Amino acid sequence: MNYNILFTNLNSFAQNQGKKTFAQINGVKYSYQDLNDSINKLQSYFKENNFIKGDSVILSTTDDYYTSVLFLAFLKYGLATVFIDPELPNQTANALIKKTKPKAAFQDDNLNLERDTSNVGHVLDIKKEKQKKGKLFNRLLKSKKVESVDTNSFPALLNTLSPSLDISNISDSDTAYIIFTSGTTSEPKGVMISYKNVFTHLNTLKETYALNSDSNLLNILMLYHADGIIQGPLLALYNNASWYNPFKFEVSKLEDLFYAIYKYNITHFITVPTVLSFMNKFSEGYEDSFEHEDFKTVISVASKLETKLWTSFENKFNTTIVNVYGLTETVAGALFSGLTSQNRRIGSVGKAIDCQSKITDENNIEVANGTPGQLWLKGDHIFNNYLDDPITTASVFNDHWFNTGDVATQDCDGFITITGRLKNTINTGGVNIYPEQITEVINTHPDILESICFGVSDDFFGEKIACAIVFKSQKNTHDPNALLNFIRPLLHHHQVPKAFYFFSELPKGLSGKVQINKLLARVEEQDESNVQEVKDYNTSIFEAASTAFGLSAQDMTMEDNSTSIDGWDSMGHLLFITELEKQFKLQFSTSEIMRMNSFKTANLILKQKLSIHE
Repeated sequence: MNYNILFTNLNSFAQNQGKKTFAQINGVKYSYQDLNDSINKLQSYFKENNFIKGDSVILSTTDDYYTSVLFLAFLKYGLATVFIDPELPNQTANALIKKTKPKAAFQDDNLNLERDTSNVGHVLDIKKEKQKKGKLFNRLLKSKKVESVDTNSFPALLNTLSPSLDISNISDSDTAYIIFTSGTTSEPKGVMISYKNVFTHLNTLKETYALNSDSNLLNILMLYHADGIIQGPLLALYNNASWYNPFKFEVSKLEDLFYAIYKYNITHFITVPTVLSFMNKFSEGYEDSFEHEDFKTVISVASKLETKLWTSFENKFNTTIVNVYGLTETVAGALFSGLTSQNRRIGSVGKAIDCQSKITDENNIEVANGTPGQLWLKGDHIFNNYLDDPITTASVFNDHWFNTGDVATQDCDGFITITGRLKNTINTGGVNIYPEQITEVINTHPDILESICFGVSDDFFGEKIACAIVFKSQKNTHDPNALLNFIRPLLHHHQVPKAFYFFSELPKGLSGKVQINKLLARVEEQDESNVQEVKDYNTSIFEAASTAFGLSAQDMTMEDNSTSIDGWDSMGHLLFITELEKQFKLQFSTSEIMRMNSFKTANLILKQKLSIHE
């Protein structure tokens, strides 16, 4: 199916089966008729404001439904969507806006106050709609007042527009969207994905996952990453299927996540290994969650799926996992260890589907089976250019083959296994982080002589970010909270280190380069020396929370909980639990961990386990 057929079919489908659910987000259901009406009205808006095919448009909103509708409307009209995460620091967001030179920006109204859009020709506020009063309420008030319509914000302006059924004349080479991915320097790379790239790959996903109009996709991944936006709303639309995104993932909502499989009759659950790790550990009582007759597969994306987790999850839940390898540059996937026995092998990322793969040495000569080498891909779904960066683009291509930057091996049956990265990358919870970017920011602190960021192994997130620091003077305070206050405004929340280590010097070789293995050994020694006997019960709880959430212990009270503490997300929650287990030398059960979303509850559970009574 190509671009023209997709949106022609949408008009027809909305007329015949318009009540079918397109998406259900945060408890609100949106039909295909809702989607089609909004898209067609936006086509009129684009025409009225002289948008032309090929214009780039910033999209930045925390509302997942608005993100999906606007992206699909841009896609239909031929506008190149520039995805800018609404949670990006303003400094980074402004640099991306300047780099893309957009025709327009559609973003949350609060972002328009914070970001520099002075050189953007057209800026449209996105505002949450107020709940409308019912007809009965109006009759009781006997009010004849007609509410004014805001024509300068989305989605209110839709009430003033008539739909346009026109289909734009799109070429395969036209840019469908741009997603920025972190680079080894402070300059992110804009991955330009064409219409040909997108629609080639959508067909691959449809066939590989065995999708159809009866499919129900559960995907709660962030929409400003490819696996969220492509394998969520767009993949659902491509198959006339339904997409479910009931909540943002938190550890405390694991029970709701299990229930969602049954509640929404899910057929395909698209997620990352971190979430699978949580579900696997906190599975007590939910082992049959995937056993309803319509459920087909779990789809693991974005980061390495460890063999131990893979086999444990499948055995525990009596289900199948499809392991997907892909990059932003490949739309979403490329290699699949899939549903069929022909391309499924636990521990591998499978085989290339609808593309070619090869593994070479540094001279671009293919290596023998079992020999590690550089992984290359070639196919119609692979991007052609980085935005305004011909040098970097040329560095990753050779005769149309794309160098993924990953090291891999291939066995005699053609199954590929990823064994490492050519570049220094930390993958935490499915998000690739380049530690050099974080180090660059931390080194701007006036009291810091030098620092280095690195990844340390974590059972749930694969890796977590740590930082080793040397101060200019030993008089400087070794306060992680002060450092966090300095760097938080400058980094995305995924980039903020979860652990700090302070040294008088960093171990270096003759070349002056930090010897990471020796540094990790010192870090391990420091961790062991920090494990002490608990002397003050209440103080230790706040110290654990301080380490986990990056806040001062003095700023917290026993009344605080996961909604009042900044940083109490899924990773913070697990770090808090881990710190308590380490300090008190005990282990919490699944049900206890799920309940510990406040200091009062943590206090109560600790007292029960330690038999401490007031």
